[in-house]
Amino acid sequence: MTTQDSKPWWATSYPDRYYAYANTTVTLGGDPTVGWVDVAMFSSAPAWLPAASDLVAQTDAAWSARSLVNQIIKDGKVQTYALPADEAAQGTSTSTSTSTQGSTATA
Repeated sequence: MTTQDSKPWWATSYPDRYYAYANTTVTLGGDPTVGWVDVAMFSSAPAWLPAASDLVAQTDAAWSARSLVNQIIKDGKVQTYALPADEAAQGTSTSTSTSTQGSTATA
């Protein structure tokens, strides 16, 4: 008897296991906040999951070291949001904008 090598559903369409995506319903400084997803946690692709080309792939090390606070997607990368120097010097604060148009799940 031979064992057939079966790949997970995501192996072809999502070459990496861990991804960050742009959550456009919540922004910081006008940039989308980060949603995190481990595609292996799903038995099949959820309808809301963008194509891998629209996600920012994460290595195992980056996934393990990720921050869950003040993270944005900017220039195609995950970055920590920093209040612009002129606003920080003035002591002004920015607010997080939210939309009531539904939400996306994060992992």
